Amino acid sequence: MTLTLLLVAMVVLTRAADAAKQTEAEEVNVVEKRGWLCSSGWTWYDWRCFRFVPRPLTWFAAEENCRSMKAHLASVHSAEEYHHIQKMIADQTPVYPTAWLGGTDSVQEGEWLWADGSRFLFSHWCKGEPNNHGNQDCLAISGKKCWDDQLCDNKKQSICVMSWSSFD
Repeated sequence: MTLTLLLVAMVVLTRAADAAKQTEAEEVNVVEKRGWLCSSGWTWYDWRCFRFVPRPLTWFAAEENCRSMKAHLASVHSAEEYHHIQKMIADQTPVYPTAWLGGTDSVQEGEWLWADGSRFLFSHWCKGEPNNHGNQDCLAISGKKCWDDQLCDNKKQSICVMSWSSFD
């Protein structure tokens, strides 16, 4: 009886160890896949790759720069994603800059659209924004870590996003 219990215990422990190894291998595979999907300089979040671009450009030049990398200026779809973008910026620069995101209301004043064509459902405007002061049509993260409409011709750093559909 004791021998039987020992054999059963060994079988159970062996299966548990094998399951743990498989889970660990799957986790490594996911990490490798994520690393493979996001090239060097890009960070992964929720099936999209983000990149902070420190070179100051106008909003339109920043969008063209992102497009040259098969990306767009970043759209933001949740508070969690926005916090990821903030952390990515903080990890790369000692001073929190004003940086372009992909939002614009240049087509219809007050109707904000994302450059990547996704729906504009989440926002994090600074108090009193957007105010369209002097015909401000482009969206930037301010140094206060909230959103501000800015003049599109101003030169700022930017954040690009590459969506899953761009990986093909």
